[in-house]
Amino acid sequence: MDFLKIHRNSNDIYESTVTLDSAKAKITIDKGTDSTTFTIRVTGIDLTGIDPSMVGKPLGSHLHTGKCVEGDFGVPTASPSPLQPGWQAGPHYNHDVVVGGKKFPGLDVPPEQTATISTETEVWFDLLPDEEGMAYDKTTVPFVPVDPDGDMSVVVHVLSTNTKTGGAGTRQACFPLSVAGIFPKTPPSPTE
Repeated sequence: MDFLKIHRNSNDIYESTVTLDSAKAKITIDKGTDSTTFTIRVTGIDLTGIDPSMVGKPLGSHLHTGKCVEGDFGVPTASPSPLQPGWQAGPHYNHDVVVGGKKFPGLDVPPEQTATISTETEVWFDLLPDEEGMAYDKTTVPFVPVDPDGDMSVVVHVLSTNTKTGGAGTRQACFPLSVAGIFPKTPPSPTE
C-alpha cells in the first residue's frame, strides 16, 4: 500500500457562505490494489459570515483532475461555466471518464457512453464544519485514480453534493494535491 499525507493551505476563491482564507487541510491518501481511502481534515474555517440556511449542511467537496491556480477567481456571474471561480482545477475526477473512456452526461451522449456519477466513480467528501471551524471526512472508493501529470486538487463547493448530478454549486476553495508517484500515470492494462 502507498500512503501519502499532504498538508496545504487553501486557495479561497469565493466567499459566499463560509470563509476559507485561513483554512488548512490535511489530506491522507491510502492506496490499495483495487481501492483508495481518502481522509480530509480542514481547520481554520471562518463561520462568522455563514448563511443561516447553510448551518448544519455539509459543504460538498470532490477530487478534481486539475491543479489549484492562485488567483483563479473567475467571473462568478459569467457564462459559460469555464469562467466560474476555480475552473482551472478541472472537472471532478471520474473513473468512468478517465479509465473507461466514457463522457460526462450531456445532451448528445448516448447512454452506453455516459459515465456514472456516484461515489463508486468519483471521490466525494461531506465537510460539515463544527463550532471550532474544523471539518473531517473519510471516504473509500473502489478504484485507484489515474493521473498523467501528478497534479490534482480537492475543491470545496458552497452547497452539499447533489447525489444524482454530483453538483455542489460554485467552487469555494481549492486544496492542491501532488500525487506523482502515488497514482499511476496510465490505466493498468486489462491483463494486469
